[in-house]
Amino acid sequence: MRLRVDDETLAQDLTAATFEQALAHLDQLRSPEAFGGWLFRIARNRVAQHYRRRRVHVPLEAVADQPDDVPSVEAQAERNEELTRMLAAIRTLPEREQEIIGLKFLGGLNNQQIGQAMGLRAGHVAVILYRALRRLRDLLGEGEGDA
Repeated sequence: MRLRVDDETLAQDLTAATFEQALAHLDQLRSPEAFGGWLFRIARNRVAQHYRRRRVHVPLEAVADQPDDVPSVEAQAERNEELTRMLAAIRTLPEREQEIIGLKFLGGLNNQQIGQAMGLRAGHVAVILYRALRRLRDLLGEGEGDA
């Protein structure tokens, strides 16, 4: 939730509402294996509902893990520049591709869980993700020959 809203308190409220709704409708869960995707779908709908009420565009923001040792100022500036380029490139993708990338790399979900959360087949998620990542590589100038 925190990646989708700018306010920590709001993110906590939406998370609580997500779990309340999940517990209230737990009997609708078809199989225990689907719980993760089902919960993400509820969370996704909660965030969308919040923004529909506010009529605000939902941006994709990345949160970078901070290493234990403090990097140099130059390394931080270089990393910030890379993240800025990456976010700018991601924002050029369609919203569905942005969401799949966020669920995969920030949320840690597999294709099956993403599919459950978004109402897609896992194979379709894989194709969308592959094409989106290929497009990102092209946008960032990192072709297959570069490494």
